[in-house]
Amino acid sequence: MNLTGLTGPELVRRLVAEPCWIGQQLQMSGSLLDVGSGNGCPGIPVCVGCKLQAAHLVEARLKRAVFLRHVASRLTTERIIVHRQRLEDMLAPPKVDWITLQGVKLSTTVVETLKRLFAPTTRVVWITSGVSMVPAGARVCVPNGNTVAGVLELDQF
Repeated sequence: MNLTGLTGPELVRRLVAEPCWIGQQLQMSGSLLDVGSGNGCPGIPVCVGCKLQAAHLVEARLKRAVFLRHVASRLTTERIIVHRQRLEDMLAPPKVDWITLQGVKLSTTVVETLKRLFAPTTRVVWITSGVSMVPAGARVCVPNGNTVAGVLELDQF
């Protein structure tokens, strides 16, 4: 389906190992909402690697949502739920402990939508490359790479 330009060891490192490492460093537990899930990263690796109760994958594009449902069915777990819709169109969002974003610009619109839909203490993990806009104390830097995870509660934005 051509969901990423990555191949080989780089694909495994960036799309599986790094999200699992971040989830373990943050001691993620409970439930997760992954915004713009696309290829399933970081939602699926974090869900499996941290043994979360549930992972809600939000993806608006049909092809990608179909792919995500296929992967979830192959994992034979009911803990992964795919929502084919845009974040801002969610009428009854699930109660979650964590929100992840990767490959999604953390715009004012996205932050305001998250604040409207979720509790102020919900932790947001924004996974990006290079220098993040998040204060140094709220960063987790993946070793041997340029991936940075900024971690804040919604009421800190």
